[in-house]
Amino acid sequence: MRVSEFANELTRSQVTEIFLNSKMAIFKRDVNLGLLLLIVAALLMFSGFTVYYQTTFKNLSVTYQNQLNELDKVTKDLDAKRGMLNQTSTQLQLKSQQEQDLSKKFVDTKTERDQLESDKKSLQVELASTKSTLASTVSKLNDVQTQLANTLIELQKKTVDLSNALADVAKFKPYKDKYECAKSKPDAEEGSC
Repeated sequence: MRVSEFANELTRSQVTEIFLNSKMAIFKRDVNLGLLLLIVAALLMFSGFTVYYQTTFKNLSVTYQNQLNELDKVTKDLDAKRGMLNQTSTQLQLKSQQEQDLSKKFVDTKTERDQLESDKKSLQVELASTKSTLASTVSKLNDVQTQLANTLIELQKKTVDLSNALADVAKFKPYKDKYECAKSKPDAEEGSC
């Protein structure tokens, strides 16, 4: 049957009912189809977002891992540099301490050297003074020895002269005794002497 024949046979209320049922069926079918399309679209979007987020997360995770590896490498390098810096700092402190010790020794040695030079100069002045005094004393000693030698020579001469004089006195002693005897006695008795 054709639609027009079929439509003639049906009454108006039946047509209205069929029409409404067919509209509802179409509408029901359209709603179900719409919901199905909506669900499929949502699933496709969810799948797309999942793939996008998974790719993004994977890229982010790889980047994070690379950054973490780089950070570990930089940390190791920093620790190595810090160790070298600490070692250098320790060596610098040791060298600084040695330099201070050497500087102190240098200052002490310089002070001691200056003191020794000052003592040397004063001893040289004292030595020169002592030499001068010694030369003066030696000169005076030589003068005194010369005077002593001259005095001894004179003394020997005087001793010789005294010995000669004593010999002369001894020669004249008998005459002296006679003279004194004669002087002490009166003229008459002078012959007894």
